[in-house]
Amino acid sequence: MTRAALARVMPTAALAAVAWALAWVETGSTVSSDWLPYAFFAGLLLAAVLAAGALRPHPREAAAVAALVGLAGWEALSISWSAVPPLARDEAVLTIFYAVVLLVPWLTVRTEGERLLAVAAVAAAAGALAVAVGIDLRFGGNQVDHFYSGRLSFPISYPNAQAAVFLIGFWPAVVLASLRRSPVVARMLAVAAASAIAAGWLTAQSKGGVLAIAVSAALVFGLSPLRLRLLPPAIVAAGLTAIAYRPLTAPFRSGIAGDIRHAGTAILVLAAAGAGVGLVYALVDRRLELGPRRTTIAGWAAVVAFAAALAAAVAAFFATVYHQGWFDEQWRAFKNVPQQSSASSHLLQLGSYRYDIWRVGLHQFEDHPLAGIGSRGFGPVYLQLRNSPDTPARAHSIEVDALSELGIVGFLLLASALVLPFVPLVERLRARDPAGTAAFAGCAYWLVHASVDWIWTVPACGVPFFLLLGAGGAGGERRLLPARTSIAAAAAVVVVALVGFVPPWLSARLTARGDLAAAKSADPLSVDPYVTQAALAPTPAGAVAALRAAVRKEPRVVELRYDLALAYVRARRLRQARAELLRARQLDPREPRIQDALKNLPKRPIRS
Repeated sequence: MTRAALARVMPTAALAAVAWALAWVETGSTVSSDWLPYAFFAGLLLAAVLAAGALRPHPREAAAVAALVGLAGWEALSISWSAVPPLARDEAVLTIFYAVVLLVPWLTVRTEGERLLAVAAVAAAAGALAVAVGIDLRFGGNQVDHFYSGRLSFPISYPNAQAAVFLIGFWPAVVLASLRRSPVVARMLAVAAASAIAAGWLTAQSKGGVLAIAVSAALVFGLSPLRLRLLPPAIVAAGLTAIAYRPLTAPFRSGIAGDIRHAGTAILVLAAAGAGVGLVYALVDRRLELGPRRTTIAGWAAVVAFAAALAAAVAAFFATVYHQGWFDEQWRAFKNVPQQSSASSHLLQLGSYRYDIWRVGLHQFEDHPLAGIGSRGFGPVYLQLRNSPDTPARAHSIEVDALSELGIVGFLLLASALVLPFVPLVERLRARDPAGTAAFAGCAYWLVHASVDWIWTVPACGVPFFLLLGAGGAGGERRLLPARTSIAAAAAVVVVALVGFVPPWLSARLTARGDLAAAKSADPLSVDPYVTQAALAPTPAGAVAALRAAVRKEPRVVELRYDLALAYVRARRLRQARAELLRARQLDPREPRIQDALKNLPKRPIRS
C-alpha cells in the first residue's frame, strides 16, 4: 500500500474515529449541540477533499446524495407543521451530516485495497470501543451506573444503540479475518475484534441486534460466494460468546458490581482468546490449500452442518419450549406491557411497547399520508394517543418514522437515498469482492436493526453505517472532478457547514453561558434560551413571560405547558394555571404529574 493510497483512505479513517468519539466522548448523545462540532469537522474534511481534487461520483451516487439532500430539505420544510420545530431542524442537519459522511469515501477511495482499509477502519472503531468498554467495566468505577435494567448502557445510555454501535463492525471484522492474503497480525486482530464486539452486544442484550444479525447472516451465507471463508471466524466469535453467556448476562440477573466486573473480564478474555484462535487460524489457513474439489465438498458439508444445526434447534425448541398456545402467549406478550419475569436474559423476554408505538405511528401515516405530521413530531403525538407509560421520542423504526412524520414524500426520498448506494454492494457481494461483502453484510445488519429501533437518530450509529455504505461501493473507473467544479463544491460545503452546523451549536453554548439575547438571535427556533431565562428569572412574572414565549414557539409540547402552569401558580394566577394544566392534560392524558397538579391546585386565589 503506497503513501498516496494511505492518504486517500485517511479521510474515511478520520470519520471512523469521529464515530468512536461520538460514542465514547459524547456518550452517543442525540442532543444536537453535542454532535454538531463533529458534523462541522466532517463538513470541513469534505471541503478539503474537494479542494485537493476529488473523484467524480457515479450518477447513481449523485442521485443518492441528491435524495439525502432532498430529504433534509423536506425535513426542514416540515418545520412549518412539526410540533417541535427545533428538532425538525436538527433532523434536517443530521441528514446533511450523513450525506457528507457518505460522500467522503466516494470521492477519495479508488482501489480494492483502499476499500478494504476503509472497511477495516469501521471494524477497528467498533472493536476498540468494545475493548475499551471491557476495560472500564473491569477496572473503572461506578460500574453499576453503566447498566440499565441489567443491560449494558455504557458509554451510550440506550442499550439497543450501544449494541448497534458494536455490531455494525462485526461483519467487516469477520470478512477481514477471512482473507488469506492479509497479514497474519491483521487477521488475528480482526478475530479479536469480532469476538469483543459479539461479547459487547450480548452484554447489552439487544433483541433487535439478534434479529438483525440473524437476517444479515442468512443473506451473507445465502448469497456470498465467500461464505465458506467467512464461516470459521464467524463460528469462532459466536462460539466464544456462547461459552461466556453466563458471565456476560449475569448483570441482568443480579445487578451487583461483582458480576459487572466479571462481565468486563469476560469481554477482555474473549478478545484475547479470539486473538489466540485467530493467530492459529491464520497460520493454518496459509498452509492449507483445499483445491476446487475439496472446497466444493467443504462447502456442501457446511450447508449440511447448518441444516442439521437448524433442525436440532427446531427440535430442541419443540421439545423444551413449545406448548399448545405458545404462539398466542407470545403475541399477547408482544402487544402488552412488559412484565417482570424470571428469565435469565432480556433476550428471552418478548414483551415491549413496540406494538403500541407502531400502532400510533401507522395511524398517523393513515391520517397524514402525503406530508406526515412533521419531522420529529412523533413524540408529542404519542403522548396524546398512547396506551402505555412509555414516552418515546421516535417510533423505533426508520420506516414508521419516515411514514408517520414525513409521509410518502419523505419515505420515497429516504428509500432512494438508501437503495441507490446499496445496489453496487449487492453486485460486489456476488463478484467475491471482500470490501463489498463486508459493506453489504454490515449495512444489511444496520437496516434491519433500524427497522425495529431508533438508531438513525443516534449519530454514533449512523456515521459508521454511511461510511460502510460509501466505502463498499467506492472505486472503479472514475475521472477526477474538474478543478473549478471541485473548488466551487468545496466553497459550497463550507457555506453549508457554517450556516447549518454552527448557529444551533453557538446558541446552545451562549445559553449555557447565560448570554440569552445572543442565543435567541443565533437560533430563533430554539426554546432553550427562554426556558433558561425562566429558570433565572428573579420574579414569577419574569418566568411566566419567558415560558409564554416558549409556548408560543412550541404550543404542542406538554412539558412547556406544564412548566408554564407551575409558573402561573408561583405568580398566584390560578385561573391561567388551571387553563394551562387542562391544555397539558389534552396533550398527555396519562401523565400523573398533571393530574396531581390539577387535584392540588387551590380552588381560590392565594392571598398574601
